[in-house]
Amino acid sequence: MAVINEQLTRISDKIASFGKENLDETLHMVSEGVRLISSVERVRIYLEDLTRGALSCAFACGDFADDIREETFPIISSEAAVSLTFVNQKVARLNRPTETGLPLDREFSARFEIEASAILPIASEGKSIGVACLDGMEVTGEQIAILSHFLAKSGERLDQARKYHQQLLLARRVELYKRREAAGFMVRSAVRLVDGLTLASVLVPNREGMEVLASHAEDPELKIAYDSVGSIGLKQGTSLVSRYVNENGIIVDEQLLKPLYVPDLCDETIQRRALTEEMALRSLYMVPRFEPNTHRIICLINYFTRQRGSFTEFERGLLQTHAEMVERVINEVGGEHLEIKVLSEISDLLQERNEGLHQFLTKVLSKATELIGADTGSIAIVEEREGEKWLVVEDEEGNIVGAKNKEWIKKKIPHFKIGGPELPVEERSLTGYVAWSKKPQIIGQVSDAGQHQGFHRSMSELIKSEMAVPVVSDDQVIAVICLNSLQEGYFTEEHKRILQIIDRLTSRHISDIQRIERLQNEVTKLQSDIAYKDPKVSSYRLGNIIGNSRKAQEIVEFINTVSVPLANRIALWSRNILQEATIGLPSILVLGPTGAGKEFFFNNLYNKLNELYRKEVNPDGELPVKKTNIAAYSGELTYSELFGHTKGAFTGAYSDRKGIIEEAGGGVVFLDEIGDADPKTQVQLLRFLDNGGFVRLGENRERISRVLLVAATNKDLRREISLGNFREDLYHRLTELSVVVPSLNERREDIPDLATHFLGKLYRTYRGREEGRDELPALSQDAKDALVGHNYQGNIRELRSILLRALFFRSGKVVTGADIKRAIRDGSRDQVVPAAERLADEVAAGILGAIAAGQDFWEAVYEPFSQSKISRDVVCLVIEKSRVQAGKTMPEIARHLKAVGANLEDEEERKRFFRFKNFLYKTVRI
Repeated sequence: MAVINEQLTRISDKIASFGKENLDETLHMVSEGVRLISSVERVRIYLEDLTRGALSCAFACGDFADDIREETFPIISSEAAVSLTFVNQKVARLNRPTETGLPLDREFSARFEIEASAILPIASEGKSIGVACLDGMEVTGEQIAILSHFLAKSGERLDQARKYHQQLLLARRVELYKRREAAGFMVRSAVRLVDGLTLASVLVPNREGMEVLASHAEDPELKIAYDSVGSIGLKQGTSLVSRYVNENGIIVDEQLLKPLYVPDLCDETIQRRALTEEMALRSLYMVPRFEPNTHRIICLINYFTRQRGSFTEFERGLLQTHAEMVERVINEVGGEHLEIKVLSEISDLLQERNEGLHQFLTKVLSKATELIGADTGSIAIVEEREGEKWLVVEDEEGNIVGAKNKEWIKKKIPHFKIGGPELPVEERSLTGYVAWSKKPQIIGQVSDAGQHQGFHRSMSELIKSEMAVPVVSDDQVIAVICLNSLQEGYFTEEHKRILQIIDRLTSRHISDIQRIERLQNEVTKLQSDIAYKDPKVSSYRLGNIIGNSRKAQEIVEFINTVSVPLANRIALWSRNILQEATIGLPSILVLGPTGAGKEFFFNNLYNKLNELYRKEVNPDGELPVKKTNIAAYSGELTYSELFGHTKGAFTGAYSDRKGIIEEAGGGVVFLDEIGDADPKTQVQLLRFLDNGGFVRLGENRERISRVLLVAATNKDLRREISLGNFREDLYHRLTELSVVVPSLNERREDIPDLATHFLGKLYRTYRGREEGRDELPALSQDAKDALVGHNYQGNIRELRSILLRALFFRSGKVVTGADIKRAIRDGSRDQVVPAAERLADEVAAGILGAIAAGQDFWEAVYEPFSQSKISRDVVCLVIEKSRVQAGKTMPEIARHLKAVGANLEDEEERKRFFRFKNFLYKTVRI
């Protein structure tokens, strides 16, 4: 029972989270709860439907479900238990209703083979809104009690969704009425346009074929006779129209892609010929209006005469213009109310306080699906993974990061690669194509590959038509809204226009939420580095900088001294005071050996600046921050990472991209390993620091951003300047403010407290469930002495590694000197590199240096290997090191090693590239 209660709580919480747009999802979850409590598989839910004046079946599952959904019961009737339960709000139990039931129950139960039924009221605020029927087996009194409580809890949310859904249905009927009136006005004008025109009509597609939206004849009896024909069938051979239009409303005979004149109807296959002959209609001019891409009929305007003869060219032109106006009137008048509704609904949503991106997207999708009348849908967000862009609805664990509704139709949505015709067929999708092309698309019939060239990935056999629209912000696709229907040819240009309105209204908000969430993630990660403080350490000076030594205290003093004036400068940016940019942007250069804690220094500096930002600028905000490591990129990729690029700027640049300088506007950027920046990046950094201006790669226009640039390096930049590797003017610009983070050997007084701090942090990360959070292992005095006396090559990183090994392999609850010495010894053994390995690494480094100095791959690698002067291991190391420096793809590695030139489109360069790949794959066998 505990498990059932837990599941029921989950279902109730899910129902409570739904909005008014989620009627189907709410009904589905209510039914799931009913089945969980009762174990009954056949469930019907009826809701009061004032648009039909009946109790309509809103949900049914189990045997005969599709047929049952078509049946209604009277709202007030003494002949049906459903009606009585709705009125008196009392539970009814029917046993053998085919024999003992009320008149309507007997007939209904016989048709759908119901042996027993329990009927429970659903109410909201004391008012009946519907009933739930459990068919097929007896339900106990205890189950009835639990069901009644569950339905009472669900009633308010269900009533809210029911009212909204019925309001939309009513609005659509009003729209249809308005469209009929507008079309009627147009056909009345048609018969006055051309002499001899006897009758005009407008046909639109429906489920049965083509229905008469409006018709007019000067003779009232002729109009009545024509309207009595009813819907025009589209089954092959049933009507004249069916010769040109298939059952899905698609033009299949190209003759009807332009106006068609039928001189004598007596010679044609016509639906209900006798009636047509009675009306004495002789000739027909059919003008189609259709969607250009799909050839789906929007409307078909018929102009009849009683005389055999053709219209003049002038008259035909007049009627074609008239037909265009009919289409425009139908679309604009019919969709006006819906567009206003969309504007209102989305505007209200934008005013709400949203918890995050997923919650907002879920609400947007629910409104879009309900307003358009789609059966299901999803919103995928754009994510970059390993240099490629993908559309993601849910992650690998099934957690939804975008949005989807009616999950029972689209159960699992994989990641879709963004791309166009260059993608293999198995990787194509409509949403991926839409994100690539930045254009909305409609597939009227997913079973017809000719309509989508393979750009449809089936998520369910039930789905018959599909529509996708990109969400674009700052000329970048950030998401794609996809809607699906279980009907073929459901989506129209009007629906596409509605989704585009939703895109325009929400794109900026979605982009802002994404930016805020990325910033919050960055800040959370950054603050986690400085949040932990060990209770046994008393020397924390700022954040969690441990400051017993003089050098550590100098670091703290530097942060406290520079933070206030820097925060004042940042505050000016938030107020858009641009005049201050004439003195250039602030920067800090952080120097120190590898592993000394340069990034840790930055984290504490940022934390101090963020506190001041919240105090002076935005109490609820976060100071924007971005980090990157220059050594992880090279050439164009470094430039792109910092300043962004436009689509097509280089191979692999499939879309526009902001750089971190732009993304962190108004905040702080940390550039690690600044000494590895390439010359082009150095030039742009200098220019940027001078005036805040920069240019994206592949773009001409200048953009502006304001950031505090904090750069770090372990290199001797003075030496790099003398070698010609680093610009002296950039060095002077960066060192306006500079700080040296000392090595661990220079601050030995801090080692005991640093060791205690890191040991506690490591323990809390790696402890087992049976170990208490506060049962921290202590460091003995001889352990502290051993750590203080050690000569550190890797600084803080080495200390942390020693402590981790000691924690894992300690002999007791206290970490002893022996544990520390063993950990130091084990680490030293791990660092011993075989001589052959060292030699190969040195040779590979020398080759890369020679290539950087001017040689190419063929001279530095290919020839020496062919002459057996270097080994296969050396070639592999050269490729591995290039992969780290240049990127993961073969073209990037080939360009980095100067095996090819920049333009792989050139025939000769392509041949060199294939030769390069063949050498590596076939000869070296990488």
